[in-house]
Amino acid sequence: MIHKEHLLAIGNDRLRRLATYASIAVATILIAAKLLAYFMTDSVAMLSSLLDSTIDLIASLVTAYGVASALRPPDREHRFGHGKAEPLAALAQAAFIVGSSVLLGYEALSRFYTPHNIEHEPIGYMVMVLAIVLTIFLVVFQHLVVHRTHSMAIGADRLHYVGDLAINFAVIASFALHQVTGIEWFDPLFAMAIAGGLTFSAWHIAMHALHVLMDHELPEADRAKIKQIVKAQAKVRGIHDMRTRSDSDRIFVEMHVEMDGDMNLRAAHKVADAIMEAICKEFPGADVLVHQDPAGLEEDRLDTQIASQGH
Repeated sequence: MIHKEHLLAIGNDRLRRLATYASIAVATILIAAKLLAYFMTDSVAMLSSLLDSTIDLIASLVTAYGVASALRPPDREHRFGHGKAEPLAALAQAAFIVGSSVLLGYEALSRFYTPHNIEHEPIGYMVMVLAIVLTIFLVVFQHLVVHRTHSMAIGADRLHYVGDLAINFAVIASFALHQVTGIEWFDPLFAMAIAGGLTFSAWHIAMHALHVLMDHELPEADRAKIKQIVKAQAKVRGIHDMRTRSDSDRIFVEMHVEMDGDMNLRAAHKVADAIMEAICKEFPGADVLVHQDPAGLEEDRLDTQIASQGH
């Protein structure tokens, strides 16, 4: 069993690596088991599950590379760090998933015209039960890791494996319906439904990754919280041109803070430090940049430009 106390003793970076290793191990085991089951059953639903596990392995390898890259510290060429390697890995996962869905849909359609009889169903049942058990353990572990580290790549991997659970149950259902009714088109029908579900998962993963890669603003509730923290400082007169983004596990905040124009630089610096400390307390690991402005200064502001666009 996975216990939270054990996870607390492991550093976040190591925990993220362990999650990628676990997904690679599970995918490898399931590919071997499902390949044997497919040759014995000749089920297109089993083929869909085998194909999905193969994509899982490729995606998990991409995730492992993305996580390893994202954990590298800032360097001369990447002073913001390498955090966007994770959404890039998630985007690659989405592409793999869409490709597998198209191939699976094509195979399922062909089976409608040339149905194949499913054989050795007990083997199929055993393999799918194994897949469900291993996937449940993996998803629970990934959930705990994402909750603690906020890793986007592992979150995308988890979403895919949650979809795998539905796929595995669908394969069992196709076996059962074929066994009870003898109708052969249940097998390709479930395969087509699985392909549709995979495509939907890919869309969700891709949109989330693109938001990060395109520097999408944080949710309005988080922005409001940051502004509330800044305005709570006694010597702050106002705040404008706040910009926020994330790179999967860190957030970046830039803002102009208005203070008394007669305040000396040392005092203004202390106010800025207090603001950064308060924001980092609410958002651990945040990278905060405060530009200090004298209150009442007339200047061309980003807020004004955005307001004029009607956004």
